[in-house]
Amino acid sequence: MFKRIFFIILSLVILNSCAKRTVINENELNNNGEEITTNKTELENYDLSEGMDMPNVVIDTNKGTTFNLSISDKPALINFWATWCPPCRTEMPGLQNLYEEYGSKMNFVMIDLGEQKEVVQDFLVENEIYTFPVAYDIENTYGFKFNIMSIPTTYIVGKDKKIKHLIIGMRTEEQYKELIENVINE
Repeated sequence: MFKRIFFIILSLVILNSCAKRTVINENELNNNGEEITTNKTELENYDLSEGMDMPNVVIDTNKGTTFNLSISDKPALINFWATWCPPCRTEMPGLQNLYEEYGSKMNFVMIDLGEQKEVVQDFLVENEIYTFPVAYDIENTYGFKFNIMSIPTTYIVGKDKKIKHLIIGMRTEEQYKELIENVINE
């Protein structure tokens, strides 16, 4: 019994330590080539749910633009995915159709988590039907910040920057369409 309790406590400690990233000191070089130390604060992470304000997302896309949630007056669909994820790949054609239909009324960004840019670009070249904006979260910064535990995870955000729908797992085009139309018509 003691071993089981010890194992549970040890597991919780390990999980808790993985839930926060702290950078205390980072060595950099100044213009003279001298090493300097900068103190950086702990990265914040969020436990998000429907009805909450969506933290800002600012990320470069494969379209040569920067997706910036805070400066847009349109609702947004933010999808977290990866090329190796079968459910992500299954729902992508439907998301492409929705982007083509609603892209003028709603911002779309598909944020790839943790993969090198070249891997994602190769995937997009192989599947040349995808024209929606794709962003590269190579270091999983947003994945960590938004506590993404499963992919695909999709946020549908209203014009008011509140999370209208938090969708964990794959959905059909029709399921997304109903949610998108409700948010657009608010």
